[in-house]
Amino acid sequence: EGKLLAHQGPQAVVSTQSTGSTQSTGLEEVTMDVGANETDIVTTCKVAGYRCIVAAEVDGCNGEGELVEVKANFVIEHPKQLHTFRRGKLFNTFMQCYLVGIQNVLIGFRDKNGILRSLQNYTLPQIEDECKQYWNKDFYISFLNSVLSWALPLVAEGKVYHLEYLGGDEITLTEVPDPDHIPQFFKDHVLSCNS
Repeated sequence: EGKLLAHQGPQAVVSTQSTGSTQSTGLEEVTMDVGANETDIVTTCKVAGYRCIVAAEVDGCNGEGELVEVKANFVIEHPKQLHTFRRGKLFNTFMQCYLVGIQNVLIGFRDKNGILRSLQNYTLPQIEDECKQYWNKDFYISFLNSVLSWALPLVAEGKVYHLEYLGGDEITLTEVPDPDHIPQFFKDHVLSCNS
């Protein structure tokens, strides 16, 4: 669900195919496909020395036209819930957004009845600072680099693979026999990156 990039990288233009409007982001290159119920982006990045093409679903944009990830969480009432929120939810959200270059997160806090009680806006630097005692992004980026170093010699050009980390030492790499489920805009983007 993500893409690694340095946020000080070159500017890019995001174009929505339904309206033709454009949006500036900190990504190297982005293509968006706006459907009836979701917006997907395809973007490129570098993880250590590896160039990656990644697709992700985007939840929306804020008033400035910046991409925003939207999440829900239960209202935090106890220190253990705060610990779990920072170590789990904010870590997963941070990595998902960091890898695709989304800088803004909106989290809705709901009660046990599902009623929204509060909203909190975060930027990625705020999340990273708030969670520094729980995790370090550089450690996980290094881990991702190691996984890519392991996987790339095993793949064949022109094939599609599903890479999944199952926890501990277990990682699976499976060829996708019928990649017809891959959206055409993603295929077009991959072809344009190779030309």
